[in-house]
Amino acid sequence: MPAKKKVNINLLLKSETVHSFSDQLLSWALTYGRYIIIITQIFVLSVFFARFKLDRDYTDLKELAFQKKALIESVSDLDTEIRRVQNKLANIKTITSNQDLPLEIIHFLQENIPANTRFSTLTITSSKITFAAKSGNLKEFSYFLQLIQKGNKLTNVALDEIRRLPDGRIDFAIRGTVNQNAFN
Repeated sequence: MPAKKKVNINLLLKSETVHSFSDQLLSWALTYGRYIIIITQIFVLSVFFARFKLDRDYTDLKELAFQKKALIESVSDLDTEIRRVQNKLANIKTITSNQDLPLEIIHFLQENIPANTRFSTLTITSSKITFAAKSGNLKEFSYFLQLIQKGNKLTNVALDEIRRLPDGRIDFAIRGTVNQNAFN
């Protein structure tokens, strides 16, 4: 029998013979192109799997926000009640802090008013006083007016109305600003 001759077939082109553009493109696609495709597939798969985690996080956050909204709505009645009580306490504090002022003003007027002078109206607020009175004679009225104008307890004292009655009495109305610091 004759001896078998070994045949060597090489289907790949030799590197010296690769000169055409299509040959270079094919060579690049077979080497570097597959790495690019593998990296792209890894990226796409990681994004695909990350979506499951991000969807779960989104669902958890949405549920947490819903729970907190429900908690805030349940506490809103209590918050409204607390604000109402705080407003009442602030009003009470304002009223009690200025509560002694009208008494001090009345006491000041009582000490300084002449004997024959009588008030017909008296209005006291935290910053203003207005009153109408009748005085026995012009001398008593003049004394009283000078006393309240010279003192520091009432400022911007103005005589709104004055008239002399047929029996000699003086009917007058005065308004002024209360100096709160002078009464404390």
